[in-house]
Amino acid sequence: MGSKYLKKSPTGWYSYRRRIPERLQKVLGKREFKQRLETKDETVALARLGQVNAKACAQLENAEKQLGIKTPKTSVETLAAARDMLLREGLHPDQQPTLPAEYTKEEYDNFQKARSEWLDRKFLFDGIFQESQTIEQGWTPKYKKNDPTDVWQAAESILSGEAKSSAEITWQEAVETYFPINKQAKRRDPHDQQKFETKTRNLFNKFAAFIGGEDTKLKDITRANARAFLDTYRQGPKPAKEGTIGRYSSQIGAVFNVARKEFMDATIANPFEGLRNSAAEHDDATKRRSFTPAELIQYEQCLRNKQQPELQLIGLLMIYTGCRTSEASGLQVRDIDLLSNAPNVKFRDNKIRRLDKKGLSRTVPLATPLLDALREYDIPDDPQAPLFGKYSPRSAADNVSIQLNSLIRHQLGITDPRLVSYSTRHTFKTRGKAARVEDPVIDYLQGHKSEYSTRIAQKYSDGLLPEAFRNDLQRILETENWAVLEE
Repeated sequence: MGSKYLKKSPTGWYSYRRRIPERLQKVLGKREFKQRLETKDETVALARLGQVNAKACAQLENAEKQLGIKTPKTSVETLAAARDMLLREGLHPDQQPTLPAEYTKEEYDNFQKARSEWLDRKFLFDGIFQESQTIEQGWTPKYKKNDPTDVWQAAESILSGEAKSSAEITWQEAVETYFPINKQAKRRDPHDQQKFETKTRNLFNKFAAFIGGEDTKLKDITRANARAFLDTYRQGPKPAKEGTIGRYSSQIGAVFNVARKEFMDATIANPFEGLRNSAAEHDDATKRRSFTPAELIQYEQCLRNKQQPELQLIGLLMIYTGCRTSEASGLQVRDIDLLSNAPNVKFRDNKIRRLDKKGLSRTVPLATPLLDALREYDIPDDPQAPLFGKYSPRSAADNVSIQLNSLIRHQLGITDPRLVSYSTRHTFKTRGKAARVEDPVIDYLQGHKSEYSTRIAQKYSDGLLPEAFRNDLQRILETENWAVLEE
């Protein structure tokens, strides 16, 4: 936690002393950290203390990992509040008085005066901090444990150098603020979250390298920087599509917007604002299209010839319900009802995966061809078990799509990039329109969240009768001629 580890000997020499928690003493092979700071100057001692304490923290963190202990991490909000508190008090490390290399006597006198005032404020802070953290007085006082919501602890970690928080927000600080807030807002599936963070961090690291490093201050990043960075993706032997460039612009711009809001700093501007070329993105976009009637017949036949029954059924579920790939592959055994008078499939959140943010929980009747195929499948006995084994985890969804798309490319010989396995979803909607089924019903059956489909779901939430939509589903699936709609 910082300055409470700074000790001064009777002769005026400073040293670092920090007791190691009992649970970690055996791992580290000692009871405390001890190191001479080789100075009688408190300012110098505080600067060296930060470096020594950071190394000690790294050793403690490594020891905790060996024991499987997870140290609570200071929250973004707490760290921002601590930074603001230090800035108000003039105690932020970036506010320490400095002396130029070639100084005059007047500059030296002013420095000594400012340094004395800074140390007085620091001494007062240390006293208040110690009081806020002391639980029990005595020869061996007891201190509060690490608390990620304690502003005083966060402030002390900034002063000691344990936590990075500049007086002026840097790119790296803004990035580390952005990720937890984005994660909380989006509530992605764990696999999707990890995938998102990996790809986005890679983009952010490239931008950091482009602007001169992760410690670059946000205020120093200009609109010219933003334009030049995006132009690097437009040039080269394989220039990126405008849609990709636009997405990069939005993702990086979101970091500035979050920093502006979380640090309540109106001076932070978003240099990427307005740089998306929507017209060019629209022209470059590869739109999916529906299957033609003949193509769908051929595709279904390829699925039924597929050796893996799991992939066969996932593909058939997508054809006969219009669902998403992850919704079909992520079903549990309990989500399938084959024995009732109205056999059905329930698309809902479960322990395998969450529905897409635009997805809708619903119960859909099982058409006869799909029902027959499911009855031939060797379904596990455990209701909580994944219905499709190794293809069920969210992390396997991309592999499922690749294998289903391979049927279209290699078995059917269709090279049109607009036609993919996910096109069954577009086809379901196209057939529904051709069958003159009402849009809210189509949206409900295929799980597209809209104002009216949500009302349908809420109406039946206390006990949806799947047969209520049996006739609508039958009309859709009996429609054999439809115009191919591009979406």
